[in-house]
Amino acid sequence: MSGRITPRFERSVPKAPKPMERIKPVRLPPKPKFNLKDYALPCFAVATGAMVGLSAPQLIDPVGWSGWLKIVVFTGGATLVSYIVNRHAVDDGADLAARGFLWAGFVSVSSILIVGGGLFASTYAGLTIKPVDDLRLQRHGLALAAYVESVHAGSSGPSAMLPVISATVTDIDRNVACEIAEGCLSGRGRSGRGPVTRALEPVASRAREIAAQVQGRKTKRGGALGTLNDSLTRYSSVAGDGSLARKDKRQQLSRIDSQIKQWAVSLRGSVPVSLLSSYAKELKSGIRIPGRSAATDTINSLLARHGEAVERAVSSLKRQAIVAPEFPNKAGVSSTFSYLGHFIPIAALTAVIELVMPLTLWVYVLLGHIWRNYRDDPDSTPPSAPPPFASHGGHRVH
Repeated sequence: MSGRITPRFERSVPKAPKPMERIKPVRLPPKPKFNLKDYALPCFAVATGAMVGLSAPQLIDPVGWSGWLKIVVFTGGATLVSYIVNRHAVDDGADLAARGFLWAGFVSVSSILIVGGGLFASTYAGLTIKPVDDLRLQRHGLALAAYVESVHAGSSGPSAMLPVISATVTDIDRNVACEIAEGCLSGRGRSGRGPVTRALEPVASRAREIAAQVQGRKTKRGGALGTLNDSLTRYSSVAGDGSLARKDKRQQLSRIDSQIKQWAVSLRGSVPVSLLSSYAKELKSGIRIPGRSAATDTINSLLARHGEAVERAVSSLKRQAIVAPEFPNKAGVSSTFSYLGHFIPIAALTAVIELVMPLTLWVYVLLGHIWRNYRDDPDSTPPSAPPPFASHGGHRVH
């Protein structure tokens, strides 16, 4: 028999494997790549909720557990709405817009703007409404000071009129004394207390009465001005007190405002314009002494001269219509935007979190989708989204 007989033990030994088949590599699944948008959107939503939680108590002024429950609901709702809208806009809207669905891009961007704009308005207003209210109250204090200054300037009548009235009193008293001693007005020499003197004495008494009233108005004006200055100082002190609650501060400042306006009215009333105008007419109308026509003419000429002087002084007093500033109402949402320039850092920060960052993330995701679509299928790339490089002869041309 030809052929080799294989021993029994040799047949049971398996063949040795080939060198490449000895070790088969074990491939682990690839680790997930870091995706910024998966972390950015929740962070934006949490930041939005935190700002709403800080600003809502300033807008709602919660009282009791029900008020704070509203704050919790608003905060949670704002966080949820911000996350859902931005998530769908970035994930779905940007992808569809990159594929050519322009309406998807329009709707996604519009939703970001609408939701972000509403959240920006509420958070900015809530974060600035208290300092805006303080600024309004402080500016009202400045307006009150200007109002008091205008009233003071327009109420200087007693000081300006007193010298004129005093000159009238002095001249009439001098003529009465001269008539008693020498008969200056009647021309009859030493006449004593005759008809001319008795007719002129009430005129002198009336002049002294008018002078006393003007002097009293001047004294009253000085007291009212001192009280006004003290009230303005108290207003400024209360307005700048940061330890007072908002409600208590407004109540105290409102009371001081009312007191200032009452004293200002009193200060304006210190100018006796109507009284002096009537007195000027009274002097110019003169008196009549029966049987003494020459003395009557002399006295009436004297009184008319003083009447014209008083009339000129009264006409020089300008009574301007001065309107008191109204006490400002409690600041609202629209009031805060009037002071946007004053709080531009807060406005910029809230706008970045609520509007700028979501829109920026949407644009970057859109550009990433456009590039991947071009990479996978260059021929289907829309004309509005050109590739970052052109292909020529199979080589990249940068």
